[in-house]
Amino acid sequence: DTAADADDTTTSGAETAESGAAEVSGDIMIYTSAEDAFISEVCAMFNEKYPEANAQYYRSGTEEVISKIMAEKMTNSLQADLIMVSDAPTFESLKANDLLQPYDSPELDNIYTEFVDPEHYYYGTFPAAMGIVYNTNLVTEAPTSWLDLLSEDAKANTVMPNPLYSGTAANALMELTRAGGLGWDYYQGLYDNEVMVVNGNGGVINSVAAGENAYGIVCDSNALAAAASGSPLAFVYPEEGVPATADPIGITTATDNLTTAQAFLDFMLSEDVQTLGRELIGKAPIRKGMENPEGSLAVEDRVNLVTDAKVLFEAREQEKEQFSEMFGF
Repeated sequence: DTAADADDTTTSGAETAESGAAEVSGDIMIYTSAEDAFISEVCAMFNEKYPEANAQYYRSGTEEVISKIMAEKMTNSLQADLIMVSDAPTFESLKANDLLQPYDSPELDNIYTEFVDPEHYYYGTFPAAMGIVYNTNLVTEAPTSWLDLLSEDAKANTVMPNPLYSGTAANALMELTRAGGLGWDYYQGLYDNEVMVVNGNGGVINSVAAGENAYGIVCDSNALAAAASGSPLAFVYPEEGVPATADPIGITTATDNLTTAQAFLDFMLSEDVQTLGRELIGKAPIRKGMENPEGSLAVEDRVNLVTDAKVLFEAREQEKEQFSEMFGF
């Protein structure tokens, strides 16, 4: 019965979005690693658009969100209707654990599809890139290459997020160790050059903005948002390419409110929410034809390092283990 309903809503997604506002009702829960200020505003906007619905969220770092999901799966008590965390390999893991269901969003034609799962189990929401942030008071010549972080100038003067905590950092680890001219030698070089490791991207920004470190490896949106609010920071997309993630979102197999969950996924891809992401937290929109945040390169203007998510998913645990041993965590 519900399966038949699910098929109906999938095929007539556009209709549902247009004529079915009345059907969008009841509670939904989003598990996410998105910034608190952003996801709270998105939920408020959604609840205003659909007064019968009530979107709520739980947020933490990607790894902690996934731990919570797996613990709830063990007891058959998953509370999430949607999951939105930072990187595609994590979603491949959720797919492999039968935690996601496919959905053909009517927004598909409007977005960059290289960040959408070919089988439509998850959709990128904001294409982000990992690159180099630097303190403009401390650095006179902007870096251009990842290798600049191995210089004498960057020794004990660089900070990065921890791949064991941050999804974007885990993705960066897997992409940079696969990139020509970098590889695992690059991470060994960072370690030897006394890089500081903090939990997430926010910690990197705080450290570089305060002048504690001159350089950092960080997500472009974090750096651009901080620079826009007056921090002495600039961001560089290194010439070798940038590990690209897109904060994917997917609908869980546990949801008992499929119509509202689908409406929320569509809403996340809408121009209103994409504009909010750009204005509030410096995110590049996934929708084609929208302006990018100041200082940000459009998706088509940067060298994106995007390995097949299934490949990264299969290698992920082993590579995090290798990082852990190398860095002594």
